[in-house]
Order: sequence, then C-alpha cells, then structure tokens
Amino acid sequence: MEFISVVKKFGLLLLGVYIPLNTAMAVPFSDVPSYHKHNTAISTLSSRGIIRGYNDGGFKPSKTISRAEAVKVLTAAQYNSSVIDGCISEYTQPSWAYVFFSDVPNQNAWYPKYVCTAKINNIVGGYPDGTFRPNNTINFAEGLKIILEGYGVDTRRIRFQNNSLIYVKSEDWFARYFSYAYGKNLINRSKFYHPAQLMTRGEFAEIIYRLQTIKSSGLSEFPSTSNVKSNEYTITIPKLNIINLNVSFADLYDSNKALSALKNGLGHYLNPPGSGKKMVIFGHSSGYNWDNSSYKQVLKQINQLQNGDKIYINYKEKGYIYNVNNHEVLPASRLNTVMKDYGYEEMALYTCWPPNSVAKRYVIYANRM
Repeated sequence: MEFISVVKKFGLLLLGVYIPLNTAMAVPFSDVPSYHKHNTAISTLSSRGIIRGYNDGGFKPSKTISRAEAVKVLTAAQYNSSVIDGCISEYTQPSWAYVFFSDVPNQNAWYPKYVCTAKINNIVGGYPDGTFRPNNTINFAEGLKIILEGYGVDTRRIRFQNNSLIYVKSEDWFARYFSYAYGKNLINRSKFYHPAQLMTRGEFAEIIYRLQTIKSSGLSEFPSTSNVKSNEYTITIPKLNIINLNVSFADLYDSNKALSALKNGLGHYLNPPGSGKKMVIFGHSSGYNWDNSSYKQVLKQINQLQNGDKIYINYKEKGYIYNVNNHEVLPASRLNTVMKDYGYEEMALYTCWPPNSVAKRYVIYANRM
C-alpha cells in the first residue's frame, strides 16, 4: 500500500516529551464546547500553552494535523518559550533563507522556530531530498509512532492482539503501536481504525493527553468515559481505497439535498447504523461536467466489491462492520426496491451504472457482522 512507503520516509524521530498536566481549564475555544469529545484534552494542553487555536477563536479539532503542527505541539511540550524563540538566532545565520530544510523559510512563517528546536535536539529529521514538508498531513500509523516514541514508550515487546475493529495485521510495522494504544485506551476501543486514515488536531491532542495522564498517575490504562457526544459518521471500504470518508444523512424525497450531501462524501437514506433496520448509502460514479464535487467518481469501481469484502462504519463513536454478500444491477426505475426493509440490519450501497450513465444502478448488499 502506498501510505506505508510514505510512513517509512516520514523521518520524524522523537525523543522523550513531557507534558505536565494542569487541571485548570483554559478559555474554551468556540468550536470545542464543554461536551465535545476532546474538550478536556484540548483545554488542558491549551492551559499549558502547548496548543493554540486560530485567530477566529476556534481550534478546528476535526481538521487534519500537519507535520509542522505536530512538531509545534511536541516541542512546546518539552521546551520553554525562551529556548524555542531563541533557536533560530542561536543556530542559524541571518543570511540563511531557510532553517535547516529547503522548504522551511527563515521568516514569514509561524513554524520555523519549532522545526529549529526539534532539529537541534534530534527530535526531527527531514526527507532525503532535504525537505521537511511542513504541510504534509499525518495518518494514524505515523501519529501513533511519533507520539509513543516521543514519550519513550518501548513497544518492542508488545504482544499483537487481533482486533476486528483495527485494520492491522501482525506483520505490519505499526501493529505494536496500535496494540499499545488500544491496550492503554489511548484510542476509542469502540471505534474502527485504519492506519492510513488521517489524524485530526483533536485526536492528536487526545492521545497525548491520555498518554500523559497514564504516565503521571501510574494508571495501567486511561479511564473510560461515557459522556462523549459526537455526530461523526464515516465509512471505510478498503477494497475501494475509501478511508474514513464522511457520510451525510439525506432526504429521500429531496434530490437537491441528496446532491448536496454528496459534495462532502456519501449520502445516507433510511435508518442509522446500529438500528437493526435497513440502511441505504449512495454516491457518485460519474464525472459529469455539471458536477463540481470532489467525490463525483468515488464509487466508480464499486463492481470490484465481492462477497466477503468488509465495509466499516464509525457512527457516534462506535464502529460497525458489514460483510458484502450480494449485488445486482437494476434499472433506475426500480431503485425503490432497494429501500425495502426485511426486518434485519442490512446495508445497501449503490451508484449510477455504468459510469457516466444514469440508466441503471449498481447495488451492493452487506449484512452487519
């Protein structure tokens, strides 16, 4: 898989990082209310000056985290502001256009001082071409690796435990990181995780907070919480290389709202996951000129799905697994038959067929495992 080669080149090797806990909560961010699933983690790290929000008052917890942002959090946790602020003047020359890496400018950017601090203290290394790629995002395999190694966690003796909600095999290089994170409750044990799914700012903060809580308190694992509220709804179909894609509920009788839902990923009709009833998910397969959606061909290869393939869903902080067991191609006029509920939890996944045509619908059926 392509993301594995990217991870091997990531080059972000971290030393011990310590984030002291503080029960005092910082001024809340506008998009992190008290009931938000990452509120405690974000507020605690913010109160220590380790993380900051944006100028609009928000933190954007659902936004993917970049390499530059990750280095900022980890260096801010280990070094005081005077060390960070003085790094560039102490270790570089004013005439230098870049700070150690050809894509880290010496000025007019917020992150060079953090990259400088990380580089000088052997926390970070760049790519073979001399770049740092500060804007590159981080996936879960990368994120767990840099956080755990950053705290000096020895995962070499961690025993792999097969878990249907984690898309990891024993021979994967990142298997021990996921096993440790699951065993210590650093990640939500009820959700599905794919190593290539991108890590968000909120998730990065949450894992750091949970790990530091364990280390400072001596607990064997992070205490489970039951008051988490989330409207998250994502789908992962490994066979189609669809990873953690957003799903939005749509009105069965309003085509405009259905098309609007598809601008953000896939759409959903009928009952929610976990209801024990019929659920229908749909998406585009055709790249029409009138469609400016980023996902207008997301299901173009739906016919590659075979019986036994798995479809994974995260809905309101809980993971669900569905097993493909049938398919059919229907005239568009018979799509109403797909909506029929047979009294058990079945997923129907469909798209226009063949690609660039609206004459028929290709439908995949899958039962909840």
